[in-house]
Amino acid sequence: MIARNLDEAYLAFDPLKPLSGEQLQSYYVSRDPNPIDRIRAILLGSPDTPDKILFTGHRGCGKSTELNRLLTDPDIQRTFLVVPFSLADMLDPLDLGYVDLLIAVEAGLYRVARENDVEVSEDLARLLADFWMPQSEPVGFLKKGKDSPLELLDRWFEALVGPYGKLRLEAASREHLRRALASTVSLLITHIALLAATVRSKTGRSVLVAIDDLDKPDIATAQELFYRHATALTQPPCKILYTIPIALLYTAEFRPVSRNFSGWFVLPNIKVYHRDGSPHEAGRAVMQEMVQRRMDLRLITPEALDFLIGMSGGVMREMTTLMQLACNEARVVGKHQIDLPIAQKAVAFIRNEYLRSLRVEHYQQLRLVARDKQVREIHRIQRRPEEEESELALLELLHNLSVLEYCNEDSWWDVHPIVATLL
Repeated sequence: MIARNLDEAYLAFDPLKPLSGEQLQSYYVSRDPNPIDRIRAILLGSPDTPDKILFTGHRGCGKSTELNRLLTDPDIQRTFLVVPFSLADMLDPLDLGYVDLLIAVEAGLYRVARENDVEVSEDLARLLADFWMPQSEPVGFLKKGKDSPLELLDRWFEALVGPYGKLRLEAASREHLRRALASTVSLLITHIALLAATVRSKTGRSVLVAIDDLDKPDIATAQELFYRHATALTQPPCKILYTIPIALLYTAEFRPVSRNFSGWFVLPNIKVYHRDGSPHEAGRAVMQEMVQRRMDLRLITPEALDFLIGMSGGVMREMTTLMQLACNEARVVGKHQIDLPIAQKAVAFIRNEYLRSLRVEHYQQLRLVARDKQVREIHRIQRRPEEEESELALLELLHNLSVLEYCNEDSWWDVHPIVATLL
């Protein structure tokens, strides 16, 4: 439904809610290039091959929406039992280990199988229960003698993984399970293999796990997961899509580590400027269509809309955030339309957020990127100690959207338009 007033528009531009369901059908705007088509081809071309695929892009560029579109594709649904989960809903992004991820994959696969009435054999249920019940007692899970193995597993995985699960909310439970299971990771992988085989034999479908929001943890956590523990994360014998922070692509370690995975794909930002700074009309048309699908364009002046599109940097979540801020600011001052001064206030709010987070070394790197439209120095493998601080600064700037990449045959980089006003 297209918003007809600012109250409805405010709700339509929720920056924290990826498109799904009816909103995906109504609000989605296609983009070119889009790597989802290539990922889909890999998945459907060899459904029984246990590919592990990395999917990245700047935070807020639309990865979650694209994943939702992929996972609801009719051909994907027919071919796979899809096990989607968001890291933010299942685990703690601020305290994350590779064992946590493997536990979540097993729990997610078990729960989706049960929800889809996949028959789990008594022998498999007993094997899983015999493994998990001793682990459960130290974290406060009491076994009831009359419960069947399946009933125990249902209760255990519900208590362990999820928005209110012990693995997400209780640091002591996380630490206990990491210590207890670090030497038995192979058993977790075996459990996943047995569950995937059960799904295959009972339904004729392969398993596809999609883990979203793995770009939310800090860079150090992501490096720990995908550099030190890539082998463990690629062992489960099913297809897994991992989202990763785009900053990982710019480290010297990425190329050798990426060979552990079947492929990696970048969802690009929408170009709203050419490399020389002139407006990119095709990209701006995409951003305008995104707005037009959500609200009546009479609620914003053409000047204000053009200004906000330019300041978004072509990042979808930045655009929805700016639009929502502008809707609320207009309501506060009693206006029924977003004009240029109101749009400028919305931009000022975001600019102040960046101002509070940027350090001196950040500004040094930002000026270099603004001048050269490149970040090549981050690729250095051999670097002097004094260069490490500048490399970290660039990784942080890529992670927090201060520096944006624009992909085509000859990729280039630039400072986020709002951040550029601080230089």
